[in-house]
Amino acid sequence: MPDYHLLTELVGLPHVQVTHYQLVGGERLNLFVASTLPAAICPDCQPVSLAVHETGEPHFLRARSLWQRRCWLGYAPRRFKCTSCSDTFVERVVWREPGLGYTQRYEQSLYERMRREPVAHVARSEGRTEEAAQGIFERWAKKVSFGAATRA
Repeated sequence: MPDYHLLTELVGLPHVQVTHYQLVGGERLNLFVASTLPAAICPDCQPVSLAVHETGEPHFLRARSLWQRRCWLGYAPRRFKCTSCSDTFVERVVWREPGLGYTQRYEQSLYERMRREPVAHVARSEGRTEEAAQGIFERWAKKVSFGAATRA
């Protein structure tokens, strides 16, 4: 299997490695990533599980752009079987909020841009609606202000 160490470093997400990539036209880069963790924690009863039950189909999540290309991560979540309660569960990753179609680093990069540039400009350049971009900005503004309040 080829070593995509450089791409893994550029993605910069914890506990993942790039397994392969795909260039789509001149504007898109698909990076396929896999977890490097051998285990997951059952969200119900908390023991560590090593028993992978199945691996799902890749979900494409928006990530920060690389080399002036919009970047998408193809991530196939693994389902584990808990050895304690026998339930199956999907592993949780620290770099993505459940239910969102992009990474936290992508959200943060948009927030930083929108602090300097008009929301409409950032939304257009990222292929997003103004409402979606504004939602990201507001979510991160709350995170940042809450983090500042808890550090005091």
